[in-house]
Amino acid sequence: MTWQIFGHQHIKKLLDKQLASGKFPHAYLFSGPVGVGKKSLALEFAKKVLATEKLEGHPDFHILDSEAEITVEQVLGFISKVGYKPFLGAKKIAVINNAENLNIQSGNALLKTLEEPSESSIIILIAGPGIVLPTIISRCQVLQFNILDTAGLKQFAQAGKLEASEEILGLSFGRAGRLKKMNEDKDFLIQERNTIQEFEKLKKQPLGEKFSSISRLAELENPELENNILTWFLAQAQSLKFEPKDLHKVSALAEALSALRRNMNKKLVLQALFLKM
Repeated sequence: MTWQIFGHQHIKKLLDKQLASGKFPHAYLFSGPVGVGKKSLALEFAKKVLATEKLEGHPDFHILDSEAEITVEQVLGFISKVGYKPFLGAKKIAVINNAENLNIQSGNALLKTLEEPSESSIIILIAGPGIVLPTIISRCQVLQFNILDTAGLKQFAQAGKLEASEEILGLSFGRAGRLKKMNEDKDFLIQERNTIQEFEKLKKQPLGEKFSSISRLAELENPELENNILTWFLAQAQSLKFEPKDLHKVSALAEALSALRRNMNKKLVLQALFLKM
């Protein structure tokens, strides 16, 4: 079978076998770094299972996609849709994106469905950095996604006739989607360049100067601040191969991003982050 998404050959090979046999686990966990194609591959897989080119409006496809904390009410509403028998084929596909945003209550609500799965439903959880309940992980087939190395990024760029300068390769952080976006949106490239320069400057500042930056950063709208911290997280995570002792900084950035998505006070989040940086 042909796939549109680039890379992840080991995962596509496994899914090909399942598609050929028509036998699937009742639940998957697509786990891995942000921006490596987990959601894209999940949606492409759903199209293959449902034998359709369009998922929007399909009666046997449901998705819960939230950047913020996923509440128990959202999960219960989602589960109620999954419980019905398929309308058009043998299977229903239910996708939860950003499953790391499940809280204890919503995670436990989902767990009941995973413990007593419907034979006609396939649930796909997509999780980036964060904590997924071990009880949920144990009831899913876990597929681990990884970032691309430089050679892989260059191969992706060549296949798509995209620019792959040293700067773009560096700011892609091993993620093909970022490389493509920086080719298509020069403003995004400039924004990411400035965000990284600001991060490098912040890291070198004395603690007092870092705290003077908090008021300015806290004035940013949540989406912009979240995007900045996500870019800082990606840059810090990439640098671990040179500075493994900085793992605590990666964890601090992940915690800050999660806290912002739960609408916690921005100044308090930034204070906690800078104390750990």
